[in-house]
Amino acid sequence: MLNRVEARYFGIGLILRIFFVFFQSTTRNYFENSGEFVTPLNSWKRIIEGIYLRQLNVSPFLGSIVHETPLSLLLYTKLYIFKDEYIEVLFIILDLLSAFFTYKAAHHILIHLYNRQTDNKSAYKENSKVLWLTKDHIQKSAHTVLLCAMVNPLSIGTCVAKSSLVIHNLLLTMTFYFFMTYRLIPFILTLCLASSISMYPIVLIVPGLLQFSSNANNKRSIVRMFLVFVLFVCTNVTLLFVNFHINHQSWSFINAIYHFIFYVPDYTPNTGIFWYFFTEMFEHFRSLFVWTFQMHVVLLYLFPFTIRLRNDPAFLFWLLCAIFCIFKSYPAYGDVAFYINYLPIWCFLFCYVRNGLVIVCMLLVAMLMTPITWYLWIYAGSANANFYFAMTLVFNVAQTFLLSDLLYAYLKRQFFVKNGLNIPNINGSEGQVEFL
Repeated sequence: MLNRVEARYFGIGLILRIFFVFFQSTTRNYFENSGEFVTPLNSWKRIIEGIYLRQLNVSPFLGSIVHETPLSLLLYTKLYIFKDEYIEVLFIILDLLSAFFTYKAAHHILIHLYNRQTDNKSAYKENSKVLWLTKDHIQKSAHTVLLCAMVNPLSIGTCVAKSSLVIHNLLLTMTFYFFMTYRLIPFILTLCLASSISMYPIVLIVPGLLQFSSNANNKRSIVRMFLVFVLFVCTNVTLLFVNFHINHQSWSFINAIYHFIFYVPDYTPNTGIFWYFFTEMFEHFRSLFVWTFQMHVVLLYLFPFTIRLRNDPAFLFWLLCAIFCIFKSYPAYGDVAFYINYLPIWCFLFCYVRNGLVIVCMLLVAMLMTPITWYLWIYAGSANANFYFAMTLVFNVAQTFLLSDLLYAYLKRQFFVKNGLNIPNINGSEGQVEFL
């Protein structure tokens, strides 16, 4: 049962979504056609096209319209028997369910952080006590996460647009929840389902290996790690064959989904950096830069962050989610909403963030100016693609600053908790903390 605060926040979220979905048709049409909320990978209109092709016994993966897995398309076909109003109600329910799992995952993360602090308190300096988490902080931060998920305009816009990111974010949120509650089989299943849709969540198996390979003494076992990895691979292979059989024993969906995500053939403008860069790219350089960009998303940060954050898999999980949500080939505001909703968990790090005002201003300016530059480019004809891309670039740079500042704040707080707030003097002057 929900307590009074939780019920109030759920009520606010429900009212906002009902208002925009059923009573603001102009706003709803804007969201459904906005490149910031809808991409070729998550457009509901493309899903409907795939459903009709499937009903006509025509492969929906022959053209360049549908980029959902056969399993997802089968699910949408079953749901499409309902009227449009019921479909919209279903999206609202799924979005609220995603917010609920976000809240539960955040609560478990905060409890984990508090318990770890309690276990390691003997190793902390006494004068760092002002930095320690309290029990009051757990519930307040968890409720703030719930409120953020309910009123976040990026989450609401994604729900109103009927973007399939609502379902994808639900799978990712459930994965995070099962990750924090140490439920291996549900974690593997939801992670594999999310990876089969978007490909990028496959990197989350790394924090999963760290989390599920620990024994009762908090020591990691290589054997456990290997077994978890084998289970993950076997589940992914099983899902591939399930999609193969649903698609009438054809592998055409691989080219329509994974090849499409990796090689980025569609240059529809979105909130990412791929579309503009590859529009300007000479064709004979294209393969080199496609691989470079994709390795930047998948591998560049994976190993150094894993080594540095090996003792905090929860923060590593969130950080990797944020990275691929920012730099993936077809991002949307719904991807940003997923990791932004978890920000209140790390509110105890905000005092160490160096560029907070700059980050907030950049995000607000980018989100306000993006639709304006789109209108000037497409409708008024008084601007060009450079104006729109400039705003998406500002948006992505702001997110990069946000992640780098939070990582810096995490490491700085960790240092002060262990070594105390008093920085020693070196050669007669105050020492400077550097994180390599």
